[in-house]
Amino acid sequence: MAEHQPLQPIFFRLLTLLAEDGYTQEQLFLSAEARQLGVSDISQIKLTDIPKLLQVIASLTNDPTLMMRLGERTDITSLGAFGFALMSCANLGEALKLLIRYHAITGPGPRFQLRPHNLGVILRIELELGNPIQKRLITELAFSELRAVGEILINQKITKGELHLNYPPPPDIPNYAALFPLPVTFNQPYSQLVIPWDIVNTKVTTANPAGHVIFQQQCEDLLRGLNRIENFSAAIRRILINAAGEFPDINQVANKLHVSESTLRRRLGNESTNFRAICDEVRNLLACEYLSTTKLTVAEIASLLDYSEPVSFRRAFVRWNGMTPSDFRARS
Repeated sequence: MAEHQPLQPIFFRLLTLLAEDGYTQEQLFLSAEARQLGVSDISQIKLTDIPKLLQVIASLTNDPTLMMRLGERTDITSLGAFGFALMSCANLGEALKLLIRYHAITGPGPRFQLRPHNLGVILRIELELGNPIQKRLITELAFSELRAVGEILINQKITKGELHLNYPPPPDIPNYAALFPLPVTFNQPYSQLVIPWDIVNTKVTTANPAGHVIFQQQCEDLLRGLNRIENFSAAIRRILINAAGEFPDINQVANKLHVSESTLRRRLGNESTNFRAICDEVRNLLACEYLSTTKLTVAEIASLLDYSEPVSFRRAFVRWNGMTPSDFRARS
């Protein structure tokens, strides 16, 4: 399967936004952080680079509102069959259920949970990979996109509800609040939207019952195809996370999954990733967790992550996150 196409319009909108703010592509891709990613233009960006690239851009601009401004520019038609299925829903509640079931077909990214609430429903975001900075950026982008899509669907501003965020407030709260005109509370247990019933039940202006059946079937077909392939990435992550520091090589993982090494490499290529990238994702996830929640030394963490020398772990961590393990721990 080819790379998920809906991601490309996001990058073009991002480059347009950066240009409006006075930044060039050359400034972005010539930065030290971008060079660590090994990319020199947008065509070289892999799906696995997205969280790191967002952090590079946030560091370049020093703009705490950039992701929310980017989310406002979402084009629902760029989501393909999924976007048209949303536009054919009867109301926002139906669109939310569609989001939960089919969001994966828009590409790798956060997962969402829909939970009951006494005032309506809760839409909770779940992020497994990325450091705290990357998770914050993705959270802001996702909720800004969701609000923009919701307003497109009902053709009116959404000013009711609450936004809960599980991280500290940014320095520029007034501008932040202006971009998301709902009550926002920080340092919460979860990042989530509380959506009241009257918003949930608001009719979608482009509702089309006949078209909805067709577009939902297209989404179902895409999801089935996705599940046949992308379970390999998820399975590899589970194997590596459960490896307790003794990371298996690709041949050992292939044996656990009952496929040949060449088949596994091909399947991962179809998912626009590779074994080394997944290993790096898992090592980074565990490293950030150890640094944030334990008092283990950097040398001990390096050993747990199967590095023979702490300096090799430190070099890899800087490549992943743009900062040293000690700097990351100090900011956590």
